[in-house]
Amino acid sequence: MDTAFTLIYQVEKPLALRVQLGFTDEIDALMLNLSDLGMAIITKYDLAAGTQLYIKFSIIDLRLQGDERCRHMEITGEAVSNISLLDASHRIGIRFDRISEADRLAITNFVERNKLPPA
Repeated sequence: MDTAFTLIYQVEKPLALRVQLGFTDEIDALMLNLSDLGMAIITKYDLAAGTQLYIKFSIIDLRLQGDERCRHMEITGEAVSNISLLDASHRIGIRFDRISEADRLAITNFVERNKLPPA
């Protein structure tokens, strides 16, 4: 099953997402992490491991200026894990399959610039 995701989030707030499946279904999700290799989300949607994904999202980095501040990405990936949680939600691990080097670098730099200092 091919699934398209549109991920929307606010910087400096909990990473709440609205995920669109196909053209009609929308689900809410929470992004747990993001790296140049993939991401993890929590959602009520039971997404099977092995599902091929088309993922669209934008990174908004308030530490940058001008056109560099916002970068739109379109990446293909695969759901590699689905862990059922106690509240009937699911932790979905997503591995990016096709990502441009420019997008990979932008994610790496975004994560590095926005890391929390050690406790």
